Amino acid sequence: MDAQHSATTFLLMLIQLFLQITAQDSLFPGSSISVEHSSDVLRSPDGTFTCGFQTISYNAAIFSIWFSNSTNLTIVWSANHGHPVYNWRSRVELDVHGTMVVKDYNGQTVWTNNVSSSIADRAQLLDTGNLIVKGKGNEILWQSFDSPTDTLLPNQNITAATKLVSTETLLVPGRYSFRFDDQHLLSLFDDEKDISYIYWPNPDSNIWGKQRNSFNSTTIGVLHSSGHFLGSDNFSFTAADLGLGIMRRLTLGYDGNLRLYSLDKSDTWMVTWMAYLGLCYVRGLCGMNGICAYTPAPTCTCAPGYEAIDPRDGRLGCKAKFRISCDDRQNKFVKLPNSDFLGHDQDVRHSVSLSTCKNICTSACSCMGFSYLQGKGNCYIKSAIVAGLTQPNYPGSVYIKLPKDVNVPKSSIPQSQPFGSEVGSPCSAVTTNVTVFLDMIDGSYSGPKY
Repeated sequence: MDAQHSATTFLLMLIQLFLQITAQDSLFPGSSISVEHSSDVLRSPDGTFTCGFQTISYNAAIFSIWFSNSTNLTIVWSANHGHPVYNWRSRVELDVHGTMVVKDYNGQTVWTNNVSSSIADRAQLLDTGNLIVKGKGNEILWQSFDSPTDTLLPNQNITAATKLVSTETLLVPGRYSFRFDDQHLLSLFDDEKDISYIYWPNPDSNIWGKQRNSFNSTTIGVLHSSGHFLGSDNFSFTAADLGLGIMRRLTLGYDGNLRLYSLDKSDTWMVTWMAYLGLCYVRGLCGMNGICAYTPAPTCTCAPGYEAIDPRDGRLGCKAKFRISCDDRQNKFVKLPNSDFLGHDQDVRHSVSLSTCKNICTSACSCMGFSYLQGKGNCYIKSAIVAGLTQPNYPGSVYIKLPKDVNVPKSSIPQSQPFGSEVGSPCSAVTTNVTVFLDMIDGSYSGPKY
């Protein structure tokens, strides 16, 4: 048995060595890479990165760049993630003008780098993970570092012209982005259909509270290979394992959290820094009328009186099981302690009583609830209940408007229980819509999901 195992291991080593020898780092004009052959790839000279087609479902593939040796497949850039191609007869071609195109099985162009030059020499995958198209004299005509997807690699700049966008299952672009705002500050955005909301750094803090510099017209940020990030706005952070010789990546997760990863000796990704230790503060994580609670992992539930749009995915939010009347005699308020809904404040009052805040919401038909900070007397009238969160030490409570005939059992009121295992009772309405997030997930793509 040992001899058989040794022989198998030796054969695998020979296959890997053969692939490394036969794989090239350059694609020359007039050549192509086919989706049908897994060995038809570009490999960086040191073998760290591989570029080619990756199958993401039964019959779909994307042209991408990934780490060659991580335990889970980790894609760091992709060209046609918004338009996968069929995994038969599709290819990427480089022409004599430096134009690189991804073509579907029927010859349709689904992505191009929009290069047109008379001096194209080759496309090449560098040891940095950067795919470039070179002209004569080593002039760079195009590079993947200028169009990142959800990941920033060491020594790759993020600028006013670039951004990271989260990805969902099958690498579909998500709703979150990391980019410079109009004050030249690196920020995390929740990009909805008609408007974008900044949720990090805290939009309620002033520039001094954010510890940023908005007076610099330069917009650039870079992750050093040692694990130190520095932005022109004074935003900086350092990896827990600061030092050279470690593979790293900065990735915006599907859950809206920005994380720095390091590849350990077992080729497994470890989180060495993250923007949010408390994931529930990511705006819109649980959708409209949803609430994020710690159970102890971040979990999506519905506000009382609401039900999941899709019980399989709490991030899609919840829908009302009732219709609000503008007759205040038909409504009531249900208190959610240590909770809030972030944003959508149609009115803000300071140093007012709880009853005054309640009356303001009662008299406004468009008011769906209000947040109140006891002690400070801060009152926030909500036109929508979005980005809900609850945690034991939160200083305020939220009051949602419901019809008087809606029954609200105590078990349906979400509460964070850091040392518990669930929200409410196993059979309560809260647990019918649960999506659990792990703050320390490795963020790798582990192969086809269909």
